[in-house]
Amino acid sequence: MKYVVLALPFFALSAAAWAGDVPCLPTRMSLDEEPPRERQDLENDRQRPDESSRLTPMEFFFRHSELEAGALYTDFDGSLSLKSHLGFYVRYGVEIAPRVSVHMTYRYNEFGNGPRSAAVQEDIKIQSVLFGASYTQPLTREFAVLGSLGVGPTWFDSSVVKGDIGFTVSGELAATVRLYEFLRFKAGLVVDGVNTNFHGASGMQVNLSWLFGLEIGL
Repeated sequence: MKYVVLALPFFALSAAAWAGDVPCLPTRMSLDEEPPRERQDLENDRQRPDESSRLTPMEFFFRHSELEAGALYTDFDGSLSLKSHLGFYVRYGVEIAPRVSVHMTYRYNEFGNGPRSAAVQEDIKIQSVLFGASYTQPLTREFAVLGSLGVGPTWFDSSVVKGDIGFTVSGELAATVRLYEFLRFKAGLVVDGVNTNFHGASGMQVNLSWLFGLEIGL
C-alpha cells in the first residue's frame, strides 16, 4: 500500500504535464484570474476589426441602404392659395454611422385647384428634391423614433399662372414599427418652410403634412 502512496506524486506530475499539452484543460486554478480560455476569447473580441472595414463598397451600400415610399397629406400655407391634397414621396438613404443616415427625397403632388364650378380650372403640379440626414433612436426591437432635416428646391407649376421655383427647408418627426424582418411602417409629421413667389406669395410659407410610408432595409 505504501508503494501506491509513493507513486501518486509521479502520476500527478504526468497528468499535469499531459494537461499542459491540451488547451481545453486548465493547468492551474486561481480565484483572482479568469480562465485562460475565456481571457483569450476576450482578447480576440478586442482585436476583431469592425465589420464595415471588411466590406466592399457594393456590400456596404447593400447592407446599409434603405428605400422608403409613402404618401404625404399636405395642408398648404394660406398665402399659396392651394387646397389641401394628397401627394407621394420616395426616399433613398444610406446609414453612414450608427443611427445616422443621409438621404435624398423626391416628392410629387398633382391636383386640380379651386372649386369645380370655376370658369377656368387650374391644374397644379408640385415637385421637390430634398437632401438631408436622419437620426434614429430605437426604443425596442420593433419600435423606433426618428428626426430628419432636409433642404432643396421645389417646383410649382400651374396651368393658369406663371410657375416658380422655391427653396424648401423640411423637418420631420416620425415613429416606425417593424412589420417583418426588413419592412417597417412609418408615420409622422412634416413641417416645410418654403420661400416662393408662387400665386403672389412672398416671404416664407409654412406647410404642414402628415406622412405615412413603408421602409425597406436591413
